[in-house]
Amino acid sequence: MIQQPPTLFPEITNTVRGRFYIVAGIISVVMAVASIAIFWWIFYTITPAPAPPLQNPIYVNYTQEPTDYISAESLAAMNAYIQANPQPQAVQVLKGMTTAQISAYMVAQVSGGLKVDCSYCHNIANFAQQDGYPNAAKKVTARKMMLMSADLNQNYTAKLPASVGGYQITCATCHNGKAAGLEPYPIEIMNTLPNDWRLPLELDYPGGLVVTGRKDVSNHEVEQNQFAMYHMNVSMGQGCTFCHNARYFPSYEIAQKNHSIIMLQMTKHIQETYVAPGGRIADGIMAGKSPSCWLCHQGANIPPGAAKPGQVPAVLSSTP
Repeated sequence: MIQQPPTLFPEITNTVRGRFYIVAGIISVVMAVASIAIFWWIFYTITPAPAPPLQNPIYVNYTQEPTDYISAESLAAMNAYIQANPQPQAVQVLKGMTTAQISAYMVAQVSGGLKVDCSYCHNIANFAQQDGYPNAAKKVTARKMMLMSADLNQNYTAKLPASVGGYQITCATCHNGKAAGLEPYPIEIMNTLPNDWRLPLELDYPGGLVVTGRKDVSNHEVEQNQFAMYHMNVSMGQGCTFCHNARYFPSYEIAQKNHSIIMLQMTKHIQETYVAPGGRIADGIMAGKSPSCWLCHQGANIPPGAAKPGQVPAVLSSTP
């Protein structure tokens, strides 16, 4: 048997070993305490990610927040009015609906689309009152807006195929939660465009922007075409091939190109009917703002705030 040589200075070795264990133990305890402290510090100081905003079931990509824009006083007054008047009084647009149905539409789509209280347009002491109170003019404008949305749904969105989704225009489509409506040409989307540029709605569609392959168009017309295409790209959040065959731009084989013509015709109709001086019901309805693709689309293919099928009252829908 081979014997291990005797350890030199055994008392020194044992002392070192003992100190090592003591130091290692202290370090382990400190690290354990520090780990626990750091865990609880992180737990209590880091704020969890907020829940996504609750989406309104009536509209596309439109949140229900804030939810306190209608006061309890207005809701109580409305309920009292419904009980006292099951059939509506002084109705001019929403005919064929009960008071309860009209009130539900007003709460969900008029107040909900603008995020305003009932008193924004009504005297809540008498919802049927037509004039003689501070906001009576807004009720008149609201009626014109309803007539405009009915006009656009019945004469333009009705032309879009069912495959597009059957979405309808209503208050939130253009207002998107803002009482004054959205800015149709905000500076932040103009980018390389002149700030005073507007869609060439004086042109006829189809054909107004067709310049590809032609030699009889001016540089100005080509520039206007490119400006309009850039505006559509930004407004829809899509590239050129969303509507065009990149190998042959003049073709109409992609469905969205035909849809865009209907929308350009609608935009021109809004300009001529509701904005231009002498328009049929232009006074005050668009505050002089020329319409644009951005006004409804806001960077999305399907406009945020577009009403889902079946949500708009029949009288205002594509199929009245």
